[in-house]
Amino acid sequence: MSKTLRIHNGTFRYETHSSPIFENLNVHFSSGWTGLIGKNGSGKSTLAKIISRELTLDEGSIIGSHHVLYLSQGTEMELEELREFFYDDSKETGFWKSLLQIKIQQAEDYETLSFGEKRKLLLSQILSKKPEVLILDEPTNHLDLKSQMILREAMRAYNGIGILISHDRSLLDEVTSSCIFLEKNFLEQRPGNYSEGKRERDKEAKARIHQWQTAKVERKKLEKEWKRRREEANLSHNKRSKKGLDLHDHDGRAKKDLVRVSGKDGQAGRLKNQIERRTEISAEREKQIWETLPEKETIGIEWQNLQTKRNHLFLYEGERLVLPFLSLELEFHLSIRSQSRIAVTGANGSGKSSLLRHLIEDFKERKIATVYLPQEFSKQELTVLLQTFQSSNDSKQADILSIVHRLGGDPKRFLESEALSPGEGKKLFLALHLDTYPEVLVLDEPTNHLDLKSIEALETSLQEWKGTLILVSHDQRFLQTLASEEWDLENFRLRQKHLDRI
Repeated sequence: MSKTLRIHNGTFRYETHSSPIFENLNVHFSSGWTGLIGKNGSGKSTLAKIISRELTLDEGSIIGSHHVLYLSQGTEMELEELREFFYDDSKETGFWKSLLQIKIQQAEDYETLSFGEKRKLLLSQILSKKPEVLILDEPTNHLDLKSQMILREAMRAYNGIGILISHDRSLLDEVTSSCIFLEKNFLEQRPGNYSEGKRERDKEAKARIHQWQTAKVERKKLEKEWKRRREEANLSHNKRSKKGLDLHDHDGRAKKDLVRVSGKDGQAGRLKNQIERRTEISAEREKQIWETLPEKETIGIEWQNLQTKRNHLFLYEGERLVLPFLSLELEFHLSIRSQSRIAVTGANGSGKSSLLRHLIEDFKERKIATVYLPQEFSKQELTVLLQTFQSSNDSKQADILSIVHRLGGDPKRFLESEALSPGEGKKLFLALHLDTYPEVLVLDEPTNHLDLKSIEALETSLQEWKGTLILVSHDQRFLQTLASEEWDLENFRLRQKHLDRI
């Protein structure tokens, strides 16, 4: 098994694009996991497809491992391939089936599995092929905590070259030993996990910004001095010029000749030229530093919430909560106050969504202003969101696009797109509801389909939120940052934990 893979001086451009996605690209991968970090559209998937040879470089070369397998975000798999996997009784396949806790025994049962169980089976199947390079695209999406732990164990057991595309900061920090950060027209590779790399990048970016500001001040000083020298040179030129003197003014012409002979006057011109050259060098230095700066982005949004005078937004003191198709035994009185920050946790299928629906219906009946962000939008719902935006007046559209941009989105995409991606749908939904003055935000898996910059922008805004926050998320870092209490669903029982951090 080859232990390295390298892209040397790689250039790639899509036929429909005027400029390359990558130019003179040089990156290397070795055993262990490397994270690909960047916002949507930065080139992560393109780089993964180049590595897997699905796309061919226009220039440059890929050196090293050829046996590359790519596990995308989907769950589609041919029945014949599934059957082959289940009939395989080799030691390698048996190891991965056991580690990833594959329960079903035949291919025909695949469609009965949850999304998370399907993802585990696909990973087991792909690992059993012993790839030299394994690319995983958002492997923790929709996985509950137990499934995430199993996935992490399998990733650590893999001893080839791993490439991870993920917005899960906890996963990136746990498994990666190297990260590639992609921005528009800029790429850099750093040792260490995501948090280590980001910390160093932020520190260096601050230093470069300081260097640029210093260079800018120096250039402005030189420009000011150059203007002064130019005025002196012009004045000197006028002293030497005989233009306008009468041909018979012999005394005046003699004085001009004396000035020329002394040379003092020409010195002003030479000094002006020296300053002009120094100014050009300073401007070029400023430009070079500017080109190394990170993308300038205004990230972050501010929620407008309605300050409620209610003591309790929700209070239930019974011992059992009966929901449609679900009955929960309660270990505590359910209490939601005006600034509660609650994380609803539990395995997939434990009843989190049913509990959220019950709370939302209760808020609605009691006329408590609530914004509910669902886990997924259907194609029809995405179409309605886009139509709502398109039917808004120009001023409203400008406000919405400003918010989308501050959430890490590309406003141009919303103006040109005929259909929204799931991540774009989430950003547009949040932008449309930002100024509705809710008392409660109910967010179901809000980080799914968002890139890291968008997640961090949303996270920061929710830290400043003064109303009630109810969260369902498999992103542990997100919950740790935002929630102060946990409602945990397990075995038809609801338990409460009062914690500063989950």
